Amino acid sequence: MRIKEKITDIDYQKTKQFFKNRAEKFSDDNPYSVTMYQDNNKKLVEERNQKETEKLCPLLQLDSESKVLDVACGIGRWADSLPMDIKEYCGVDFSKELIQIANQRNKKENFYFYEGAAHEIESVLYQNDKGSYNRILLVGILMYLNDKELADTLEQIERICDEHAVICVREPMGIKERLTLKDFFSDELKDDYNAIYRTCHEFQEFFDKSFLNKGFQIRHQGFLFEEDALNNRKETAQYFYILER
Repeated sequence: MRIKEKITDIDYQKTKQFFKNRAEKFSDDNPYSVTMYQDNNKKLVEERNQKETEKLCPLLQLDSESKVLDVACGIGRWADSLPMDIKEYCGVDFSKELIQIANQRNKKENFYFYEGAAHEIESVLYQNDKGSYNRILLVGILMYLNDKELADTLEQIERICDEHAVICVREPMGIKERLTLKDFFSDELKDDYNAIYRTCHEFQEFFDKSFLNKGFQIRHQGFLFEEDALNNRKETAQYFYILER
């Protein structure tokens, strides 16, 4: 189903099954397609990944004291792009299959991967003896959270941030209106798909409650890709925010 404007919840178990199916399609030849899709267009996957990381990495202001928390890390796509001389990287994903792949691929010291849900991030970090972080990546995760868990996740993220922290949010946004895909069969992915594409206005409201009233400011925001060839959706577009406290 394609549901416009109306707030409708999606089923997390179906999303978890979806990513289990995606993990089974993992290939060393086109690894990032597991979470970036475009299974039959390796070049597009590589171009999007390169453009994203080249644009956003400098905005993270990484240095030797940076502790990076990557929520919904998948197979460690962003971990591959980060320098080894940061203090720590911690990737969390609710798909045990993706975390298994991430651990198999990871060759860097001080880079760790753990299984856990985004809206339980405080508990996941506590269980693995992890503390606070000063760089947060929320890349392509919020679309898989219902409104309640989205609000809970952002509030938890704020609490685990150091006094000075940078948060990167990168999400596909609904251009004109909120769009929910619920049990929607994707011909491209050959599977049922569930996701919520919120508008910039909706995200502003969530940020007002979780970040902006806790000392964060939006330093940068805008569409991720300027090239038409990298934007192949009519109703959604990749958008990013850089928030800093």
